[in-house]
Amino acid sequence: MVLGKHFIGDIKSPVEKALRCLLEVNPTLGLIESHKVIYNRSGKTDKVLLISGGGSGHEPAHAGFVGNGMLDVAVAGDIFASPSAAQILVGLKAIQGTKGTLMIVKNYTGDKLNFGLAAQKARSEGQEVSVVFVNEDASLNAESLVGRRGLAGTVFVHKIAGAAASRGLDLAEVSRIAQKVADSVTTVGVSLDRCSVPGRSGQEGLGAGELEYGMGIHNEPGVLRSNLTDLPSVVSKVLSYLLSDSSPVAFNKNDSITVLVNNLGGLSVLELNVIAEEVLKWLSNAPQQFEIARKYVGTFMTSLDGPGFSVTILKNDHEVVGLLDDPTEVQAWPKQFTDKEDTPAQSRITQYSPPKKAAYQAKDHLIIAPELLTKVSSALLTKIEAEEPTITKYDTLVGDGDCGTTLLKGVTSINDAFKDGKVDTTDLSTTFESIAEIVESSMGGTSGAIYGIFLNAFVNNLRNSEKGEGSLQNILQKSLSSALQELCTFTLARKGHRTLMDTLIPFVETFEQTGDLNKAVEEGGKGCEETKKMEAKLGRASYVSAEQVEKDGGVMDPGALGLKCILEVLGKELA
Repeated sequence: MVLGKHFIGDIKSPVEKALRCLLEVNPTLGLIESHKVIYNRSGKTDKVLLISGGGSGHEPAHAGFVGNGMLDVAVAGDIFASPSAAQILVGLKAIQGTKGTLMIVKNYTGDKLNFGLAAQKARSEGQEVSVVFVNEDASLNAESLVGRRGLAGTVFVHKIAGAAASRGLDLAEVSRIAQKVADSVTTVGVSLDRCSVPGRSGQEGLGAGELEYGMGIHNEPGVLRSNLTDLPSVVSKVLSYLLSDSSPVAFNKNDSITVLVNNLGGLSVLELNVIAEEVLKWLSNAPQQFEIARKYVGTFMTSLDGPGFSVTILKNDHEVVGLLDDPTEVQAWPKQFTDKEDTPAQSRITQYSPPKKAAYQAKDHLIIAPELLTKVSSALLTKIEAEEPTITKYDTLVGDGDCGTTLLKGVTSINDAFKDGKVDTTDLSTTFESIAEIVESSMGGTSGAIYGIFLNAFVNNLRNSEKGEGSLQNILQKSLSSALQELCTFTLARKGHRTLMDTLIPFVETFEQTGDLNKAVEEGGKGCEETKKMEAKLGRASYVSAEQVEKDGGVMDPGALGLKCILEVLGKELA
């Protein structure tokens, strides 16, 4: 993504608009818009109140954690800018409590100064205010003047202190617990690039093969720029910071820990989950023999759309875990599961074992020499390997770019099965049954489903054939025609719709009418060529503009081209 490219690049007050949206979807919240203060309008007041905040761009933090069981008030600054003391003072007055207020502040100079000034002013007016600072970044030197930054581990302080306050504990106890959590948590972030700040020009990113360890949440540089390597190496490097002697938390063997894997904003859920699985696997096998009591994966504290993640480790005790499990109505906090027994994930993974097939007696009229079938498979792989780049290129222009690789994966799997003796070549029906199973397991998407339906229908028709019905050619003609008819009951695609059916239909119809395989292959090829001029009616190509399809004289439908290549091999090897 180009840095600085945004839908909201011309919006003058994005923070205020984002806060108003929270009220639209959550009726328990109130907003003092003039000072960008979000507060829980339905919470109790006879309890310790919790206030936090900071610059915007870290959503869902901090306003997303306002609600029963966590924060009572959050104060939002502009993007990556601390809120002013005046804003925070208004936040301190948003709810009139009776047991005092705890401020939870990340260790940044602007936040510390402004929250500190607001606390002093509030105290001078008679409010009881306590402050806990969170400084957890394991990648930074604690001896520096600014100290360690507060990162995603701050959310644990919100949750656990919020639960303590909800239990009715006094300010001293809630502050003690919050400080204990702040002293027991550590985080390190890593990112593939800078985040993109709306409205800011001239933003520079990292190189294509680079990443940075020790990323903060304000677009500041990391502590180490390095070459991008494999995921296990990246995870190992991140965790080495967290478990080093210089980490703010000293971990011991057999410690109980809670792990949080946080999306810095720009990762897909799929990628984050793969990363988190690697993190949890690493920690489960760590020399410290940790007991991982709780695991959280998601988006908690971001750096706008930063394409990175952070890992937080919290050192547990019984008190901490109990408070973590207390209920909260905050939407941004993950759902709690009622079954607290954490049976290892690996013990809950099974593999499907297909039932044993019924005994099958080969039909003499369907027996083909296995050597010929293996030769066809090998020739087919050679052909698709050569044509895959072209098919992929065409699908990149008019589809989602995976048609060629999907077809090659299927053909490769079929060829491997032939070489390994895993194709049942008892007769043609068992051969194509094996091929159909391989296609179903190795080829996804629309083309995989179409091939699967057609092949299974073909197998059923072959198996229902009798020797007295005529020659093998006659049986193949009839079986292919019947398979096509059945396929057409499951798809609306027909000739002229710019799909692989433009190749399949003329091939099957010509072979049924003439019995001439080469003629059928020729007609299928013509149908494929004609897709260059067609407007797509179905599939992803139907979403592509006509100008794109017609560029450079037209683009053949990639599915039709893939099938054309298959048929050409069959024509050459079997005719």
